[in-house]
Amino acid sequence: MLSVLLDVRRARQRRLTLVALSGASLALPLLAWALPRLAPLLAPPGLLAVSLGAIAVVSSTACAAWAGREAHWSLADDVGWSLSLASFALMAGLGTAPVTLAMLIYGTAAILLAVRVPPTRLVLVTALSAPLAPLARLASQAPIPSVQAAILVSTLVLLAHVMLARATHALAYVLAEREALLTEQRSRTRGRESVRPAESTAVAAPARTGRTRASSLLAVSERGSADETGRHASEEVGWDALVERVRSSVTSLCEPVGVAASVHAEVHGLAPPNSRMRQNVLKIAQEAANHALRDTAPRSIAVTLRRGDGGLLLEVHDDGSVGETVRSRRGLAALRGKVAPLGGSAELKRADAGWVVRVKLPCEQLN
Repeated sequence: MLSVLLDVRRARQRRLTLVALSGASLALPLLAWALPRLAPLLAPPGLLAVSLGAIAVVSSTACAAWAGREAHWSLADDVGWSLSLASFALMAGLGTAPVTLAMLIYGTAAILLAVRVPPTRLVLVTALSAPLAPLARLASQAPIPSVQAAILVSTLVLLAHVMLARATHALAYVLAEREALLTEQRSRTRGRESVRPAESTAVAAPARTGRTRASSLLAVSERGSADETGRHASEEVGWDALVERVRSSVTSLCEPVGVAASVHAEVHGLAPPNSRMRQNVLKIAQEAANHALRDTAPRSIAVTLRRGDGGLLLEVHDDGSVGETVRSRRGLAALRGKVAPLGGSAELKRADAGWVVRVKLPCEQLN
């Protein structure tokens, strides 16, 4: 069960669960009316309780219908989850018992949101919705022990939500790293498999001809095989393969949290990257994208690799709107640790819309 909850690839299924929880919240006032013994655990069958349940149902249904089967976050998720969580939290404060059924629904929704790898803005929305239940109890003049119990339960729910959100973000990062390694392994396997037919042809041809003709064919075949091998080797270690790895890694990192990712390259005139350059460029791009996702809650991230003065210029642009103090304090520490051993530099600047991380790495130029 835990492995299913933490499977971020099934994130879109959480929308249907939110619809079901919203329908249950709308049924709570009717259940309190039908079963008076459960009235302390349920919201009273008043206009406010019915309205809150209706808001939760409408918002969650619109979220599921508007977003469709897309697995990433959208504006529908922001609106649907925010209104539903607020409705659940307010209904949790309408009962007289310290822990109501509405509180259980609110906690379930908050945990399901956490395992959907929510963006930072949805984590903040959950934090703002948690105090609504104690405030509703205070407004209804509930006993002090009941208010204290509501505060304790809301705090525990919020802590569980934050811890699960951090865990699923870390899991998404691990899955992105795994996907990048698998992509690299597949490309190498395809390169080796494409070389084998040329080698087998080069060995079989001399056996079917005379000695003189065999020698010439063997020499030609060996040259062709060497050229083919060199071509595939250069494809694996060249800029095209590196750009593809960066694109796959950044996309895998951004897609689970609903952030659009793009990678562009203009590296004509640069010498092919060595193994150290390939490894570090990929790690630097991942680190910059990860910091942007964690700190700025962007809607899009664009990575550009191009030829600059003296080497390679890597830029990671995001459209996040976080304040300058937070972004500047945490944005470059780990990144500079990866850039410094290569003799490069890294800087963080405000862009027209968002932020841009600019990394300069020395690289040999062909012309």
